[in-house]
Amino acid sequence: MNVGEMQRLLSLKAEREPGHRFGDLYGLICREDWLRLARAHVAQNAGSKTAGCDGISMGEFDADLEDNLQRLAESLKLGGFVACPVRRVYIPKANGKVRPLGIPTIRDRIVQEAVRMVLEPIYEADFSGHSFGFRPNRCTMDAVSYLWRNTVAQRKYYWVVEGDISAYFDTINHQKLMKLVGRRVDDRKLLDLLWQFLRAGVMERKLFKDTRLGTPQGGIVSPLLANVYLHELDRFMGKHTDLTDYRRSLRRKQELANFMYARYADDFVILCNGTKAQAMEIRQEVHDFLRDDLRLSLSMEKTRVVHINDGFEFLGFRLQRTLGQRGLVTKVTVPDKAMRRHLDAIQAATAIGAEEDSVKTKILALNRVIGGWCRYYQYTGNVSRQFYRAERVTFWRMAYWLARKHRQTVGEALVKFYRAAGDGLKSLGEDKVKLLRHGSFKAKPYRVSPFKPNPYTTQDVIKREELLDANPWLGKEVRPGMADIRMVVLERDGYQCQVCDEPVTAATAEVDHLRPYRCFKLPVNANRLDNLWTLCVPCHKHRTEMYQQMESRMR
Repeated sequence: MNVGEMQRLLSLKAEREPGHRFGDLYGLICREDWLRLARAHVAQNAGSKTAGCDGISMGEFDADLEDNLQRLAESLKLGGFVACPVRRVYIPKANGKVRPLGIPTIRDRIVQEAVRMVLEPIYEADFSGHSFGFRPNRCTMDAVSYLWRNTVAQRKYYWVVEGDISAYFDTINHQKLMKLVGRRVDDRKLLDLLWQFLRAGVMERKLFKDTRLGTPQGGIVSPLLANVYLHELDRFMGKHTDLTDYRRSLRRKQELANFMYARYADDFVILCNGTKAQAMEIRQEVHDFLRDDLRLSLSMEKTRVVHINDGFEFLGFRLQRTLGQRGLVTKVTVPDKAMRRHLDAIQAATAIGAEEDSVKTKILALNRVIGGWCRYYQYTGNVSRQFYRAERVTFWRMAYWLARKHRQTVGEALVKFYRAAGDGLKSLGEDKVKLLRHGSFKAKPYRVSPFKPNPYTTQDVIKREELLDANPWLGKEVRPGMADIRMVVLERDGYQCQVCDEPVTAATAEVDHLRPYRCFKLPVNANRLDNLWTLCVPCHKHRTEMYQQMESRMR
């Protein structure tokens, strides 16, 4: 089956028949070719290799890929598929706190992706042009650019309502959500599958917790379901925003306000070209609608009404009207707290006590932080100055970290690690891994078309936004220092499994301990080269199971 063509046909029918309810969608999810493509999409996601509560990683699933996909398809066809609880872990934040993260099992992620591949083309025909979050070919800068265009002097939308829904993703009503999905889906098996994912629960430290509200944390289909739910808010606001220019002009003559609106997931902004009192009225209307129709709570304390001259923040950007060379203009800039948060992440990664981490791992982690942050903000005004400041701080933080790790002076560390990078510029690093420089990202103007066509019916290349990770991985290793010696072990063993002699690659190899990690009084002693060897995934799995059986007999 041509999956792209089937998605085009689904979306085309949804566009042509707005009231049509789709049946027999479940059969698509059960197809092995559909699941195979879903698995490929899942493998591209960040954190795809992390196991869920069943302990099966992507590498183990792929070791017997065809049989696993076949069994997954059969379980779906026969109705034997059961969604597993989401494994909840806590990720340390740069400020010392932690945040919860939900990790579904690999097979649940694949099935959820298969469901998303079916439902997204249908809902893309319905979703509002004012919705920008978690949708194909739409991104944060589209929403920010839309607001910027409507706050220029000619448009006169000066009053701003900053929407803040209290604990949105945790308070979505399941029954209401299923009713909304049912407006477009008339397939009982697919609806039952979605219900399974909503009610699968959470496993936290071997304790099961039920889920009666909210969408599953970390679930691939969760952002789409969240957009389906808040599409009702988009429809409500459409009564105020979907007006002709003539109608808007007439309302102004009657001293009535007009409104503009942009939503990104649960964050939204309403612009008003009337008075502050009229902006307060629309805020109250939205509050009442969310409470009565969607059973959500709009925080009236955090949902501020401000003037564009005072500025406001949206999705990590600051929009404020200030005096420029051509008079009063609205500028989009990097907020001070966004810069502080970025530098806090750099400082946490290179803090005293983090020297046990591998140099390669630390640089790769910092490069992800730097690259994501710079790409996110490179369309803002006067960003080169912020990039230069961040680069200077990052360079010296990393230089001092290298000096502490290798017990050298900063000068000695610079002599050893300061070298030319691939772009000809010098940077800190070793071998083929170099620290990314903020200055390598140049400020760019953002060009966006006001009309965003449905990518499924126009067959556009579908792109997904790279979101800014507020709590990124900082290079902390489960077994500190292993990345530094991993390649040494692979090269020593000739990229060959030391049990079955099968060839392996850096991506498929497992570097295992001859004597288990827990047999050493000092765990660091387990990482000596003479205690490490190269295994393929099946041999590593077999050896792990064997040790687990031996330990269970000894208890």
